[in-house]
Amino acid sequence: MTSPDDAHPPAGRLPDPQVLALLVELDRHTTSIGQAARALDLAQPNASRMLRTFERESGIPLLNRSPRGTKLTPQGQALAAWAAEIMTGYDHLLSGLAALRREVGARVRVSASMTIAEHLLPQWLERFRTNHPNADVGMSIGNTTAVCANVREGSCDIGLIESTRVPDDLTAHPIGTDTLVIVAAPTVAAQFAAPEAVDAAQLAARPLVVREEGSGTREVIEAALRSAGGVQVAAAFPSNAAVKVAALAGLAPAAISRLAVESELRTGSLVEVPVTDEVRLSRPLHALWAKGHRLRGAAADFLALISAE
Repeated sequence: MTSPDDAHPPAGRLPDPQVLALLVELDRHTTSIGQAARALDLAQPNASRMLRTFERESGIPLLNRSPRGTKLTPQGQALAAWAAEIMTGYDHLLSGLAALRREVGARVRVSASMTIAEHLLPQWLERFRTNHPNADVGMSIGNTTAVCANVREGSCDIGLIESTRVPDDLTAHPIGTDTLVIVAAPTVAAQFAAPEAVDAAQLAARPLVVREEGSGTREVIEAALRSAGGVQVAAAFPSNAAVKVAALAGLAPAAISRLAVESELRTGSLVEVPVTDEVRLSRPLHALWAKGHRLRGAAADFLALISAE
């Protein structure tokens, strides 16, 4: 003959987490099984069936049902309090699993334009590695045009550019600003009418060392001098380092990111040529990704890190 205890769950059998979550909802927020079920994205008939099954198997009356609603019995309230502790631990478990899953498969591909790659990306990657030591980070470097092309063709998750214009077909998120400066070797800088600031017309009258076409740096100086006739190019180079070497050699004044010449300005090997306010040399920095695509996992974490700088 079967005893009443034989109908109860055997020792060591764990309750369904969804039943525990229903009890917590009934205890905290709701007065009906339907409301509790909706809060947990369950169908009401399924929720009712799970609760009845648990009552029958446990042998404990959990609910007082009436036309005015459903309330937990004293035993149900005690069980709900214990269930709340278990569900908190369960949430921690799920969060930990998600974090481990992201870490195991963490991969982010970054394409950065030259100034960002040389002067900002290394410190960003160092901080990213602190939180994602096992992440696989791929990186490519090019000018703004090349970075935008990489994003469009899907060869990177995030593109990082310095540009006054953002492509309409890509999603853009601002991550900071950068400023160009006009620098020259001391002997070349002395040819300007210092200490007066140089206006756009005076600057447009002098050949400058600039970056290659397609770079964000070239775009900014061209836009700044367009109304004065445009840039006269003494030489164009595909890297900040080459532009800087040409300026140090006295070839001509150079238009370059301040980030690239901070050390030379401190030592005096290069001198900043002041310009008037009409010569707009600041530019926004943007992160780009494919329009309609949502960044996830390591890519989303990387964007959050550089956005917080």
